[in-house]
Amino acid sequence: MNPFSALVLKDFRTYWFGSLFAMFGHRLIIVAISLLIYRLTGSALSLGIVAAASAIPIMLFNFLGGIIADKYNVKKILFFLAFLIFIVLIYLGYLDITNKVETYHVYVCSIILGILLGIDFPARNSYFPKIVSQKYLRSSISLNGATMAGSSVIVPTIGGLLISVYGTSIGIFLSAFGYLIMSISTFFLPNVKGSSESSSNMKFFTEGMSFILKNELFYYLILMTYFTNFFIFGYIQALPAFIDIFDGTEKEVGFMFSCAGLGALTGLLTAGKININKHLGKIIISSATFFSMMMILVSLVGTELIPKYIPFTNILLIFPLAIIGHFGNGFYMLSTYAVIQSKVPENIRGRVMGILAIHISLGVLGGLWVGGIGEIFSIRLGVGIGPVICLVLFLYIFIFKKSIRKLENIN
Repeated sequence: MNPFSALVLKDFRTYWFGSLFAMFGHRLIIVAISLLIYRLTGSALSLGIVAAASAIPIMLFNFLGGIIADKYNVKKILFFLAFLIFIVLIYLGYLDITNKVETYHVYVCSIILGILLGIDFPARNSYFPKIVSQKYLRSSISLNGATMAGSSVIVPTIGGLLISVYGTSIGIFLSAFGYLIMSISTFFLPNVKGSSESSSNMKFFTEGMSFILKNELFYYLILMTYFTNFFIFGYIQALPAFIDIFDGTEKEVGFMFSCAGLGALTGLLTAGKININKHLGKIIISSATFFSMMMILVSLVGTELIPKYIPFTNILLIFPLAIIGHFGNGFYMLSTYAVIQSKVPENIRGRVMGILAIHISLGVLGGLWVGGIGEIFSIRLGVGIGPVICLVLFLYIFIFKKSIRKLENIN
């Protein structure tokens, strides 16, 4: 299947264009805020704290976003969310460029952004499957995932270069521009009807949770995303501290972001193009395992076990290892999303996606885990211990959970 085929649909093309700019903004603000708080404090722990400041509200409001996606007009919600994010970022950028920014400003803005993004993600991911036919569903899932991974390829490197010259404010303002484009694009999207059920919001939520708990396949697929994001992806939030041990600068931080994005994008597009008819469950577990093992190697670069540079060059070995490792993650995540969005009934998809969306906030919250261990012990240990924990879970699932191990395809 051509992974780009869904772009022939005008409505999806409009949605994808706006989402692409929003993801550009999202990736850039992660780099900018990380560098800003590290500049203000010089502490690895502060990187974890600012990550938690956005991750906790994202996690809490993912539930609300899932309910909204199933009950209300998502088009209007997407507009207001993108516009409010734009306003918050403009304010933070103003404080930064005028040298009025304080640590608490960054924390407060991170909390507000966390609330808005917590609602945005499940709403966005339940909306686009409703504007495409079944024929283009897999392509649309692949392209939707590619916006996040693709934005990670170019944006952090360019952002790191711009920030190294003009300061963190340029990254914040460009991020705001991305969300402004998203808010404008929503005017051209179709309305989709929410559920006609009159159930209370609490009942709506419990129905989604009950559905997952009763379906072992969805339960363990979502659990895998929770583990990989919390225990592995936390290193992304702590990158300034990790890169610091290699005497790197903003440029190297941005380049490492881009290497992770390039690997993930390649994995996503590969998974979207290949029509897997057999052993999909085993492939998902194997891809997640491969990602974990490669990240262990990343944590060991520059030690007696693994050299600091690619032989005969001055290029840090962490860069190609990140590309290879995140290929496995991209392949595994796209396959997981395809299974869930294809097999979950439409009337409950928003709530399930809201619960799944918690994995993103756990990835941000993982920065507190990595940064905390880095502050107490070493940043290498913070980066390397999480993947080991994930390997234990994947082995358990492979041995004891037939629903995943014997999953053949998404049909």
